[in-house]
Order: sequence, then structure tokens, then C-alpha cells
Amino acid sequence: MPIKRLITLLRSLTTGFAVLCFCFMVLAVTVQVIGRYLLPIKLGNAVESAAFAQVWLACIGAGLALRHGAVFAVDALPATLPLWAARVVSVLIALGSLIFLAVLVYGGILLMRQGASQTSPTLLMPMWIVFMAVPVGMSFMALEVVLRVVDRWSDPFAPVFEMEMAE
Repeated sequence: MPIKRLITLLRSLTTGFAVLCFCFMVLAVTVQVIGRYLLPIKLGNAVESAAFAQVWLACIGAGLALRHGAVFAVDALPATLPLWAARVVSVLIALGSLIFLAVLVYGGILLMRQGASQTSPTLLMPMWIVFMAVPVGMSFMALEVVLRVVDRWSDPFAPVFEMEMAE
């Protein structure tokens, strides 16, 4: 099925991008610490670029965390509901989440517009590139919200580890 392959590809790309951001952060901070304490050089751009990578990691990582059930949720009450009611509650929670994420995407787009005329202090990089993390990351998270409802339709509030073992 082409849509499943597309989703798998998107998930692989976002996971790879998150790993890349994390590795870059570790490398940039390590180089900055070595440069500061072992060599007589200061690398301010390493700190700034690590901070930008952290912004991207946080925004993309939110969707990854949701996919793996690492997002905080209180589901003791919905887990006791009959299947039809659990499905309704699941859809309502997803709708509320999607509305919230739509507000974040919109705010991120406004932030990007403002960042189009700004550059970062050290790297002189256009800030819209950094601010783009918000709409991209929250759009990815919105996709994961929808996929979570679809994937867990047979038992919306089953523990995540049970769902992963069934796959």
C-alpha cells in the first residue's frame, strides 16, 4: 500500500533527522568545550548551532515521543470505558490535540515570517530556518496523532507496550 510506505519513509526520515540533530549537538558542544579549555580559541558558533539543532530536535522529537507512547497521558478512566465510548473519547482527545497543534503551526508560520528579516548573531543564518522547526515539527506531531487513533482503533487506551508486542 503506497500510503503505508510513505508514512514509513516519513517516520524513518524524521527519526534519522532527530538522531542527526542529537549527534550534531554532542559534537558541537564537545568541540566548543575542547576549544575553550584545551585550546586558546572560542567557538561561539558551535554553541549557537547546537542550540538551533536542539530546537529542531525538540520539535521533531515531540512526534517521535508520541509515536512511542512517551507523551504524558492520564488514561485510567478512558481505559475502563466500553469500546464504543473509548473510541469516541479517543477521537475527541485527538481533535483537541489537533486544534492545539494547528494553533502552534499557525504561530510557527507567523514566527517564520518575522524571522525572514532576522539573522542569527554568530552564524548570520536566516532565523526563519530555525523557526521553521515549529510548524514542521507540530505538523509531524499532528500526523502522529491521527495515526495513533487509526492504529489503536481496536483498543484506543491499551498500554503502548501491549500494542507494540501485538505488531
